[in-house]
Amino acid sequence: MKIRYTKNRSNFNLFLGTPFVIFGALKAYEGTADFVHYIQLILGILMVSSFFLERKFGYLSIENGMLTKYFFIKRVIKIDNITNIQSLPGRIKLVTPQKNLSINTSIIDKESISDLYRVLGALQLESQENPFTGWSPVNS
Repeated sequence: MKIRYTKNRSNFNLFLGTPFVIFGALKAYEGTADFVHYIQLILGILMVSSFFLERKFGYLSIENGMLTKYFFIKRVIKIDNITNIQSLPGRIKLVTPQKNLSINTSIIDKESISDLYRVLGALQLESQENPFTGWSPVNS
């Protein structure tokens, strides 16, 4: 299951990155580009590639009992190892004995966030009461 970014976030990268690439490439093609234009071209390429990576991988994926967060570095935790869930405004913090994983809920698509809440609500935590137990789309 993929937990996707909001469409506004992904589209912003595409719509801002495309003019950067076009203007930077035109200046480089004309031969009048300076340092700033090359930086503009590189940033545009990074933004457009970010759009395609966000569309392909999404923000999180949940498969085979593993929760994977895609960012600059891919972070993976085993769902069964989660011992504590902290629900904070705008984010969720998942705690395991080895590492912590913070999820920014403000950049997650509304349809995908209900799937995430459903998965987290199904966890049986020993250390505390699960803040997402019994969550359903009707409750939102």
